[in-house]
Amino acid sequence: MTTCQAVIEALDSFMPFDCVARKDNSGLLVGEPSASVDNVLFAVDLTEAVIEEAIRRQCQMIVTHHPIMGKGIRQVTPGSYEGRAVMTLIRHGIAFVVCHNNLDFLPGGTADTLMKAVGAPVSRPLYDGYGFLATTPEESHALSIPVPDKPGLPPGTLAMFGTVGELAEPCTLAELLRRLHGVVTGPVNVVGTDDRRIRSVAVQVGAGGRADIDQARSRGADLLITGDVRHDDRLYASEAGLALLDFCHYEVELPGIVSLAGKLQSALDQARLAVRIMLSEAPAPVRHLRMPDRLDPTRFALRTPIRQPVTNLHE
Repeated sequence: MTTCQAVIEALDSFMPFDCVARKDNSGLLVGEPSASVDNVLFAVDLTEAVIEEAIRRQCQMIVTHHPIMGKGIRQVTPGSYEGRAVMTLIRHGIAFVVCHNNLDFLPGGTADTLMKAVGAPVSRPLYDGYGFLATTPEESHALSIPVPDKPGLPPGTLAMFGTVGELAEPCTLAELLRRLHGVVTGPVNVVGTDDRRIRSVAVQVGAGGRADIDQARSRGADLLITGDVRHDDRLYASEAGLALLDFCHYEVELPGIVSLAGKLQSALDQARLAVRIMLSEAPAPVRHLRMPDRLDPTRFALRTPIRQPVTNLHE
């Protein structure tokens, strides 16, 4: 029998749960450590569809990237999604584990997976300050934080908030985007022309913004890969001369959770623990539909045709 605690320890061996911000809600959030686990379901978010899938596929554990209960729950009742989720998990004996900041900060996580896909080995962190992660005054000003020795991590592994790396050879923005085909799905907003030359790449997954754009420029990056960028911040990147690949939040973090699932399966197999890892097949909580690229002048009361704007959706 493999216990819930054994699976968590296998995760911790290469994605340690102590490498998170002080207020982050990672680790075992729901469940009994001594419970038996045969099947584990991986997903980005804990939606009701994911929970129903776990029940249907007879999973005893769900691992997601995004937590629930991040701001605390005062009541566990059917009146809220969080309450219903917790009640259903407990009723069906399903443990709930979150890998949030550790998956963002560590090798093999969300940022590192994208850096490997484009062929830019991580050379330095995007951000200097680690005050939110540090446990000592000295660490609060460090470029990166040393990770405690873990059997699944190389000695000297560092936790980084955002990553920067150099391509072995410069390539065009169009070529770099092609390297992400099959790794990141969904629409992407592109700042920069197809023939823009890229040498240095910065990655800040999740939701990016003006601070990340400024930081990428200060690190000498030619391109920032991120998600959920506001329209005015995209314009800011354009005016600042920084190329930008702006994916949707869910889609830009999904590769990290897929990588995590594969690494856990390898760790469990190596430890000879008979646990089956599954990727959720539940639909993403938000659908992305493609609208026509060009306006139809006949739909507007215009006496003369207007010049068509350039679409920012790169195919």
